[in-house]
Amino acid sequence: MIPLVLLLLAQASANAPGKITGEWVNEHRTAVIRIADCQTSLCGTIIWSAAPAQRDAARGGTYDLNGTVVVLDFVPTAPQRWRGKLFLPDHARTVKATIELQSNGTLSVRGCELGGLVCRSQMWTRWAAN
Repeated sequence: MIPLVLLLLAQASANAPGKITGEWVNEHRTAVIRIADCQTSLCGTIIWSAAPAQRDAARGGTYDLNGTVVVLDFVPTAPQRWRGKLFLPDHARTVKATIELQSNGTLSVRGCELGGLVCRSQMWTRWAAN
């Protein structure tokens, strides 16, 4: 019985997704997003944004960009891969999205709408405040 339990635990950890919680900066370096555990999923909140990102968000109707939740309901779908929704403050809409942790430690963030006909991607890197 104990060897079976150990085997199941080993398989579970081999299939467990990598950790993406923490702080990430978007590829334009205009926003820092803190990804955290939110009950049964992952969510992400903008904790810092540059003036150009704030202006773009305001044009879309999001006037307080800092504190806005932009990563919503992400759940693991495979090792190193999650699916959920992204809120796009500059367009004031939410799209289906995937996040994939790359072997180099970056996050590939891809949002799609219109049934996957229109998609955009960004690479996020870990934020190390200097």
